Amino acid sequence: MVLINVRLIGFTLLCLAAACSPGPAGDRDGNPAQEKTGHWPNHPDFKTSPQQAAMPDTLLVVKETKTLRPKFPALDFHYHGGDLASEEDYRTLIAVMDAAGVGMISDMDGGWGEGFDRRLELSQRFQDRFLLFARVDWEGINEPGWPERAAAELERCFRAGAHGLKISKRLGLGLQNPDGSYIHTDDPRLEAIWKTCARLGKPVMMHVSDPVARFHPIGPGNERYEAGMWRDTPEGNYYNSGMPHYDEIFEHREKMLAKHPETTFVLAHVASMGWDLKRVSALLDAFPNAHIETSARLQELGRQPYTARRFFLKYQDRILFGSDGEPGRQADRFWRPHWRFLETDDEYFDHPAQMLSALGAPLQGRWKIYGIYLPDQVLRKVYYENALRLLPGAREPLAKML
Repeated sequence: MVLINVRLIGFTLLCLAAACSPGPAGDRDGNPAQEKTGHWPNHPDFKTSPQQAAMPDTLLVVKETKTLRPKFPALDFHYHGGDLASEEDYRTLIAVMDAAGVGMISDMDGGWGEGFDRRLELSQRFQDRFLLFARVDWEGINEPGWPERAAAELERCFRAGAHGLKISKRLGLGLQNPDGSYIHTDDPRLEAIWKTCARLGKPVMMHVSDPVARFHPIGPGNERYEAGMWRDTPEGNYYNSGMPHYDEIFEHREKMLAKHPETTFVLAHVASMGWDLKRVSALLDAFPNAHIETSARLQELGRQPYTARRFFLKYQDRILFGSDGEPGRQADRFWRPHWRFLETDDEYFDHPAQMLSALGAPLQGRWKIYGIYLPDQVLRKVYYENALRLLPGAREPLAKML
């Protein structure tokens, strides 16, 4: 009876945590397909269905490695600190970072204009742990003179203390021209921005497109639906929406990479192509100015461990560690599974779920993952050395942690 009660209590806490948790880290840029209005023109026949339950406990007996901290201090290249509103918030997060072995964070939510200035002032006391990235305000992009104004403001942010630029998936999936066509990464109006980053030696962290399942129909044949997504709402599914297909978005991105070889781009979420590492390999081979980071895609990488390990070994100089985390995520269930994936040969364990249903189902992958046991020299590169090449401001504070 005691065992039953403990399980019931644990399940209840899991449900409460999922229901009360902040929005999915992978969606910090928003879902541009629809608003939460209850009316979805591209899914007129949508009907709600029962939620998927949490994953069952496995009966498999395999090795379990306790990876409380990474072997080397990790620089989390992709983090969303937008909810940090006070010095106490920073101190609380730093305590979690210390427990998890995270040395520094690149905060993608630095903002723009006066918002950037406020954010920079708040974070100054903690600049040995946090690296602020600027984030373009797209307001007025269809107005004359916007490219020059945007490039000037970006340079101001860089000279004030921004370490890089974050670009969201609104390029390709949200921003539109007056005629209704979508604005892509190779749009001529953005050239001044890419050139400013190249001239000042600042990396561009770019998220375009989204997981491939979002472009497929909602239904049992879609593995993300089977995992539990789109049972309450079709929000964030782009099928039949009139929005650009991921192939079109990627084509524009490749044109941009080719046109701006002097600009360093870090392509978020394994370039949004973690489901096809051959395609990622071809992109990295074609464009020396491109890097990738791992955030919110361990559920993809960890279910193809042989392929993923070969990929990490081959492109060890081009891969950066990122989590897509945000305040409120705890070390044990979020950061630590990353260390276990990268460092161990453990089998069949939970991935750090970015999104959970109200019943605890991992919405972005109803499966377990496997470790890829990278050698130390590769771990060092992924955890911090590759990032330090792009973020010289992190070298001195991180050196104190080694």
